[in-house]
Amino acid sequence: MKPRLYLILLLFVASVGVLVWLYAGKAFVPRKHARSTWHEIAVDLEACGRRKHLKARQYERFAEIAAAEGRTDAERIFRAIACSEHLQEQNLAAAIRRLGGEYQPPREIALHGGDTDENLVRCLAFERNRYARRSDAEIRRAMSRDNRYAARLLIWASAADLREIQLLERRLEVGPEQLAVCPVCGNLYTVVWLDRYCPHCLTPDEAFIHFE
Repeated sequence: MKPRLYLILLLFVASVGVLVWLYAGKAFVPRKHARSTWHEIAVDLEACGRRKHLKARQYERFAEIAAAEGRTDAERIFRAIACSEHLQEQNLAAAIRRLGGEYQPPREIALHGGDTDENLVRCLAFERNRYARRSDAEIRRAMSRDNRYAARLLIWASAADLREIQLLERRLEVGPEQLAVCPVCGNLYTVVWLDRYCPHCLTPDEAFIHFE
């Protein structure tokens, strides 16, 4: 009777050991994968943030040139786009910190010059070319990792790029327009088509930054 009891006890201990080993193995692998996942997404956010920083600085430079030439209409759109880009960069930097990373904007920047008419054409060509070549890989990666917070910021950034193209095209076709920027997500508007609430982040229109 005793050998049989010992055998049952031994089998029970072995079963518990196997279960503990399986649980520990499964618990370890996802944590390692999660760290890799968050790091990967943080790198994507940083790359997007650095692009936004470069664009903001360039549009600020173009705004200074337009102001020196007395081109207040062009200065307005350049400053509005620069403001939008800075706000998006800040949101991306905050997301990186939430993921445990550190955001560093680029230090050395080569800015273009030229007169305002050249700069308007240059900006539109650059934005169109970049938008045509985009892959949306960063957005898809964040969505596949179920990080909707990061995906939302990347989608806002992509949508802003498209809105900039539309505004630049309208500037060349229609002429000067008053502009507004959502202070939370950086969404750009023409004032004549201003939404009462930002469709991206639900910020009310009275909080918007106006460029008139």
